[in-house]
Parts: sequence; structure tokens; C-alpha cells
Amino acid sequence: MKISLGCIGFFLIFFTLPLVSKQTATIQIPNTYRVESKDTWFGIAKKFQTTPEELAKSNGRETKENLFVGERLRIPASKQSVPNTIQPKENPDYPLQEKERIQKPFSEITYNPYKGTLFQRGKHSLVRATLPGKVVLIDFMDGYQNYVILEHNNGYFSVYGNLEKVQVTEGQMLQKRERIGTLGKERGLYFQINRNKTALNPERFLEIGT
Repeated sequence: MKISLGCIGFFLIFFTLPLVSKQTATIQIPNTYRVESKDTWFGIAKKFQTTPEELAKSNGRETKENLFVGERLRIPASKQSVPNTIQPKENPDYPLQEKERIQKPFSEITYNPYKGTLFQRGKHSLVRATLPGKVVLIDFMDGYQNYVILEHNNGYFSVYGNLEKVQVTEGQMLQKRERIGTLGKERGLYFQINRNKTALNPERFLEIGT
């Protein structure tokens, strides 16, 4: 199912500089949370560092009302970022089968930001999960082609763009190194890491696992 998202910087990758220059739109981390079994207002609010009352108010609800498995809740915009000092529960793995040259690095420069890292496509097309996680979004965007977003522990999200084939489904739980999809012949992997709404440098993040 295709889902349109609001705005927050994200990812992509192109094999040549002319292709990279066409990437103007951005992919975003979901601003919502899908309720799971045993979730409570308190538990969800704690996860996103807000209060149960503020969370309920953002959804036109009251904390005395029941939550239903599968429903989506809006997360208060002011509470979508948390400090980046908490590391993932296990070391991340490289998202490709081999380490490839970086075509375009992460950049926080105001006039030319780039929220992910573009890896050159090597001889292998397989794209793998960097950490165990849940597939929360599969979509298509011009410039990014097919992309997948995984949600991990401690508020981390990873994004995999420029996929020719997607081999997972929304809601699927993946293990580290498990197959996500494959790249096209002329596209590298756009890889992005967020801690909630804050984009992190993927190169520094992957160094945790080396």
C-alpha cells in the first residue's frame, strides 16, 4: 500500500553525478505510530518522550479511551527528536554485500544538505538490513525509485533507496543482514540513518560495527 508522507530530509542514490543532481525531493520518517498488541498511552508516550495527555490530545482523544491494535497515532511534532547519544542495541552491519565507494557523502551544510550516503553500485545488487527491525514503509518517489524504511530499537530508522525490486512487505520483521531487495544496474544504494527525526552520518553510524 502506498503512503504519502509530510516533510523530513531523506535519502537516495544515483550512479552518475547528472543523476544525483535530479534528486530534489526528500523521503521522510513516518510521523505516525501503528498501535501494537499490549501498547498503552503511557508506553507509547514514553517511547517518543512526550506525555500520555499530549499524545492523546494530538489525536483528538483522551487517555481514558481504549487503543485499538493497528490504528495509527500522530506523534506530537515537538517530540519527534531525542538525543542521539543512545546507541542501537547491537552493532549495525553494512547494507551491501561488500563495502563500495561513496559517490555522495552525508552533508549538513545549509546550502547543500544531503541527509544520507550514496554508495556506488558494485558487482552485487543485494541490499540487506543493517539492524533487526520492522518494515514500516514501502513506497516509490521520483528520483529515489522504490524505497524501504525500517524501524529499529532505541528510535532508529534506516532507509534504503534506489531499489529495483523490493522483497519485503510492510509489517514484516527482519533480522540483521536479511534481504530487503536489489538495486538496478545503473543505480547505487541511497542509505540513510535517523534517530527519530534527526538524520545521522551513515558512515559514522556504520563504524560502530567495525
